[in-house]
Amino acid sequence: MKRLILTAAALIVSATGIATGVLAQTYPDKVVRMVVPFPAGGSYDVIARLIGAGLGERWGQQIVIDNKGGAAGEIGAAAVATAAPDGYTLLLFGDGILINQGLMKNRAFHPLKSFSPVTLVARSPQVLVASQSLNVTSLTELVARSKAGKLDLPFGTAGSGTPGHLAAELLAAKSGLPLRHVPYRGGAPALADLLGNHLGLVSTGLPALIGSIQSGSIIPLAVSSEKRSTLLPNVPAMNESVPGVFLDTWYGILAPAGLPDPIAQKIYTDVSAVMRAPEMSTKLAEQGFEFVGGSPEELKGVMERDLPRWQEVIDLAGIKPGQ
Repeated sequence: MKRLILTAAALIVSATGIATGVLAQTYPDKVVRMVVPFPAGGSYDVIARLIGAGLGERWGQQIVIDNKGGAAGEIGAAAVATAAPDGYTLLLFGDGILINQGLMKNRAFHPLKSFSPVTLVARSPQVLVASQSLNVTSLTELVARSKAGKLDLPFGTAGSGTPGHLAAELLAAKSGLPLRHVPYRGGAPALADLLGNHLGLVSTGLPALIGSIQSGSIIPLAVSSEKRSTLLPNVPAMNESVPGVFLDTWYGILAPAGLPDPIAQKIYTDVSAVMRAPEMSTKLAEQGFEFVGGSPEELKGVMERDLPRWQEVIDLAGIKPGQ
């Protein structure tokens, strides 16, 4: 009897594996919805639409980009967390899904438990930039000047708790820089005040800054990534001047928890193939993104590594949940 039960269980497992494999072979056979938890026109939307256009051609199915903004990405993410784990509802999000874990009270989902990582699409560092009027050309010079005399260094960001804010807070804690946070409603108004010399420093994502950096109207001092960005090879990493200061900002595709591995692998493989096309890499670089093409396992590893790190920096910045 016991042998019969074990044999039946093995057959069920085998049948389930076969069924999942067949499902992956036919996936997708209908419209796929990719949720972007922010309004149209932003950096997440740009990447999602590049991916959607390429996958639509490759799969012969429509990829609908669903901009479901609100609550710093929480509304869109929550909608995906409760969807069926069949590959037809995907989420294009990034490090914000980890940051919000330390900022939100009574969150409806958990970033590591409620989602299946699918692919690490791209990275884009936070950049500390200076106005021309500040008259500094490097982070090393800024730190040296601050130690030589008292400085008041207000820095603008896209808002409290954003990656740019937290990167600068970590830098201040490790370097002793007297940085004073000035939150804005987005990176664009912060940049406008920097260009108008109403502000000396801004810390925000490269996509919002790349045009002004390339034109020479602002001075890039350092990037937040652990190593220099291939998009700004002459700009040092913060880590070079102040060891231990790095925060990884990334863009990836997630699905509801329980997504079958063969479907996750198919999406990862096809997204990578689409984004490796030379014209796609060029478009990404022009917008300030580095293509990664990481596997589900790589994205899982990044998320597990970074969740406690973001919490540490949130605590360092003194930001309480719900603020």
